[in-house]
Amino acid sequence: MEIKIEWSRTRRDLFLKCPRAWYLRYGHTTLSHGINQFQTKRLPWDLMLRAMKEILVERLEDLQEGKQWSPLLLEHQLKYSLQKQINQTSHHIKKRYFEALLRYANHRFAMLWRCRIIRQLEQRKYPCWYVLDRTESVQIGTRRIYASPDLAVLIQNKWHLVRFDMQSAPKKATDEFEANAMVLWAKHHGGFPQHETSYRLHTIGWRRGFWHTETFQPTQQSVKQCYKLLEYDCKAMLEIHRYARANLALLPLANTKKTCQSCSFRARCPGGENLVVAQHEQTLLELAHQSASSKT
Repeated sequence: MEIKIEWSRTRRDLFLKCPRAWYLRYGHTTLSHGINQFQTKRLPWDLMLRAMKEILVERLEDLQEGKQWSPLLLEHQLKYSLQKQINQTSHHIKKRYFEALLRYANHRFAMLWRCRIIRQLEQRKYPCWYVLDRTESVQIGTRRIYASPDLAVLIQNKWHLVRFDMQSAPKKATDEFEANAMVLWAKHHGGFPQHETSYRLHTIGWRRGFWHTETFQPTQQSVKQCYKLLEYDCKAMLEIHRYARANLALLPLANTKKTCQSCSFRARCPGGENLVVAQHEQTLLELAHQSASSKT
């Protein structure tokens, strides 16, 4: 059976943190139906972030049609979306915790609407802009890539591609690479320019109590390098997939204990209780496996 690897920032982040968790969430499928046998249990905080993203898209779509939301409508829509997310899981959240999550979401939304690009859209400063579907992928060679921006805004002669992260990680060296993936998506989507300098990239993410905006100017070289790194990611994922099919117990565990603390697979993972001990035991298993293989 041919293995098809799909790339997205979410999948890449999880892969780098814990190849085993990546495989259980995205890599392990049944041969007959392609259904993940290891259904993950999302944490309430993650459900809140999902609800925020869903409502952000709805609010931007209404803004495009000239419809403004009142604070009361925003609170109602967030509450409905969060409850829907919870109902789709096995979580039973206490009322006080549920209300606290809503307060967090409302506060972040209030601050997000102060961001420059959203204020300019509300003021109808740019007549040509689109809300895009982050679940829409493009085919690049043999890879299916999920890297759509949330917004595409035409400002003068450049397309400004904007991505919103409801919870962003600390700044890292790969941020520009991940932003350039939006250009790859646009060039293969159709309807957008092919020249890299026709774009300007913005990532707006919540970090340490504020929305932070990072801006990048892509070049032909940076986009080409992005594709090379993306292909490298896919090949590494494919290798882990093949490795897991041979022996799931030997899949690499998380890099740090912090990753395990928020992992929904922790209860059934060898490293769930003590990552250091599990890594030591896995080293012994690998030695035993190699020894057995050399005798056959």
